[in-house]
Amino acid sequence: MQISKKDLRQIIKEELAALLDEKKGKKRKASKKKRRKKKAKAKKRDACYYKVKSRYDIWPSAYASGALVKCRKAGAKNWGNSKNEDINEEFEKHDMYNSETGEKHKANIEDDHTSMAKKGYTHVDPKKIEKILRDEGGAAGLDPFLKEFGKENKEEIIKTLEGMPSVEKHEHGDYYLLEDLDEEKLTDRDKVQKEKFAKGMKKNMKGFEQDYGADAKSVMYAKATKMAKEKK
Repeated sequence: MQISKKDLRQIIKEELAALLDEKKGKKRKASKKKRRKKKAKAKKRDACYYKVKSRYDIWPSAYASGALVKCRKAGAKNWGNSKNEDINEEFEKHDMYNSETGEKHKANIEDDHTSMAKKGYTHVDPKKIEKILRDEGGAAGLDPFLKEFGKENKEEIIKTLEGMPSVEKHEHGDYYLLEDLDEEKLTDRDKVQKEKFAKGMKKNMKGFEQDYGADAKSVMYAKATKMAKEKK
């Protein structure tokens, strides 16, 4: 069957029209999806979002997130506006930590929380940070910390890590325990084992240097220390 030029033009015209309609449909879907995302974002940043955020020096944080949930349950107009009771009505007592010393202090009222936050205290326990690093072999990125403390506390985790004298940050982004962190806790036998493990690791020093650069030796000894302590 032969198709005339006229029919061929008509077929091509219909195919092009169908193709254009399909593209328009995809654009409409993409536009609707974009509008839904904007609405969802606007919903998240409601009156409670702005009201609660204005109250806290550390944002985001576990404590601020809890306050946000309470605000949304009570309603922005009702939360934190009691005339008979002060703002401590919503306050929950909690621990805060000094990143440099590891000391724990109790925030009994919001003024305690605000005062300690201004001094650099966080809600992240430095001892847990050290434990995570040891479990990870002496060095780790942010993932294990986010898993332990929650993604909403990322800023506080980083602030704690950077304030700890026993932790250094490698240029590639990993955090690691300093070489002599557990030296005092090692027995004579542990120290011998540590040197033995370190000697074996030196064969792969190029690998450490590729991953950790100038910090390669410190990371290597941190791993050797962990292995020595675990070996019975």
